[in-house]
Amino acid sequence: MDAALGQYYHHLETEGSLAAPALEAYTRDLQDFREFARSLGRLSWEMVALEDLQAYFKSLESQGLPGRSLDHRLGALRHFFQFLLQKQLIAANPLEQFFGPASQIQSPSQVLSKPEIKALLSELLQAGPDYLDELLEQFYHHLAAERGLAALTLESYSHDLQDFREFLFTLARTSWEEVTLEDLQTYLGALEARGLSARSRARRLSALRQFFRFLVREEKISSNPVELLDSPRLPMKLPNVLGEGEVAALLAATDPTTPRGQRDGALLEVLYATGLRVSELVGLTLKQVDLRRGVVRVRGKGNKERVVPLVAPAVEKLNLYLAQGRPQLIKGRESHYIFLNRRGGPLSRQGFWKILKHYALQAGVRELSPHTLRHSFATHLLSRGANLRVLQLLLGHADLATTQIYTHLDAARLREVHKKAHPRP
Repeated sequence: MDAALGQYYHHLETEGSLAAPALEAYTRDLQDFREFARSLGRLSWEMVALEDLQAYFKSLESQGLPGRSLDHRLGALRHFFQFLLQKQLIAANPLEQFFGPASQIQSPSQVLSKPEIKALLSELLQAGPDYLDELLEQFYHHLAAERGLAALTLESYSHDLQDFREFLFTLARTSWEEVTLEDLQTYLGALEARGLSARSRARRLSALRQFFRFLVREEKISSNPVELLDSPRLPMKLPNVLGEGEVAALLAATDPTTPRGQRDGALLEVLYATGLRVSELVGLTLKQVDLRRGVVRVRGKGNKERVVPLVAPAVEKLNLYLAQGRPQLIKGRESHYIFLNRRGGPLSRQGFWKILKHYALQAGVRELSPHTLRHSFATHLLSRGANLRVLQLLLGHADLATTQIYTHLDAARLREVHKKAHPRP
């Protein structure tokens, strides 16, 4: 372990990208983590696992370290493990699956209030003013308050931009005005060297574009170097969909005689009936559903509202669950959420994913993703003649181009339309 640390320190000194105080901080932070890893019996960096990193940051939090200190420790470790991976001193980077200290991560299904968002983001300034982070905080408030982005999306932006912020720290940049096109190209190259896919790199670049446009609009920088970058070329990746028979088997796998079975039956039926995103589904409240009219009022990405109709089986199963299953799950408590877990609290996205996997196995359906039923909803509607623009409205897509991917999934229907329409059949 010490040999690898020695190589890394030599690399930093030779590269000369870190100022002396930053180099001293990196050394101190890495030595501290090495001692912690040794206390767990880790004899090489290859042995360090994701669980070790989680335990380390949990111990730091219990010591009362402020958010700024935790960020700096994480930045040093990210840079070091990237170095180890590039030098082939480790086979995989455990930090790829680590998104930060537990106290800084919110539950994906939780909707944050404005005071909670302010408290979450103000951690960036705990250790004193920093111009880079002040502007990041302003941007996050813009996303939350003005654009109305969901907590999960805000968390994604925060993670991606903080990673770039840590990279700038290694280059000794002290303001966003100092960021150059070369810095951005070097960063994207480093992401590729870390093994990030083209799609992940494109997402990072998209976050940077939004942030730098914000800086230009607020007159914090005079020019935008991000606009000179091209997005990584993305391979066409079509979503997995189920056949109508597979969907029928999945929906029939629930037990309508038990509270959980009634809940799960309503969950799956509503999802397939509406094509909601999983976060929209588990976040549904009693006020959003009108069973008499058979519609759901959904607030989706960008805080945009849309109305989606329900089909008769979904209305029937929801009525059954609300009348029998939900009262038994809520156990006398109060909750405005429709779908509850076994303790009476709101169902999470992870909880839904476990439910879906259980019924997929029970119904003999091939492996799914959380959005498979949403993709199946869209494909089946399109194959039965639904208008693409109507489908866009039902799915809540801001851009029709996003919806058009489903036209690639139904080759049989395309051949049929082509045969009917072509003058030389």
